[in-house]
Amino acid sequence: MAEEFTADRQEAANVSRDLKSIRAALDGGKTGALDARTGSEKVDDAMRRFFEESSDNRERMDQLLERAAGLLDALVEGTGTLDGSLADSLSTGQRSA
Repeated sequence: MAEEFTADRQEAANVSRDLKSIRAALDGGKTGALDARTGSEKVDDAMRRFFEESSDNRERMDQLLERAAGLLDALVEGTGTLDGSLADSLSTGQRSA
C-alpha cells in the first residue's frame, strides 16, 4: 500500500510558502478598499461598502489559507520525520551479539 502514496515534500513546501504569501498580501482581510482613492467619490464609496459587506468572506478566506498552509507544513514535517525514522531503523550497522 505504501507504494501507492507519494508526496513531493519540496512541492508541498512551495505551495505552503505561496499560500502564506497570498495570506500576507491579503493582510487577513483587514485592509484594502477602506483607503480607496480612485479620484471618484462615488467609486470610493462603492468600494468601501463592498469591502465592509464582504468582510466575512475575507476572514473565512484568511482562515482557510492559514489552515491549508498549516496542513502542508505538517505534511512536510511529518514525512521528513517518518523518512528519517525509517532510514535509521533500516540502516545496517554493527550489532553486538
